[in-house]
Amino acid sequence: MSGARTIPSLQAHPAVKSVLVYRNGNPFFAGRRVVFREKGCRFDALLQEATRGVRAPFEAVRNLYTPLAGHRVWRLEQVQSGASYVAGGREAFKKISYWT
Repeated sequence: MSGARTIPSLQAHPAVKSVLVYRNGNPFFAGRRVVFREKGCRFDALLQEATRGVRAPFEAVRNLYTPLAGHRVWRLEQVQSGASYVAGGREAFKKISYWT
């Protein structure tokens, strides 16, 4: 043994994404950070994590929206790490200021 330390490969650690999720229509909810693996994750798994994270009063998170324009996110590939999203159930997006 030469005593040299081995540095773990970046490929050994799966890439993760982290997003801030707000409750639809709730201006007092500060948002919760949701972290998920980029590879091997399905969109419905992200919605389940968001449901646990925001503890929504509605049944489950079924939709994610962009907070400014209210555009619906349909695919995991559309989710950008570090971005903010609004979690909603079956109700329509409610346009309010989510950052105040």
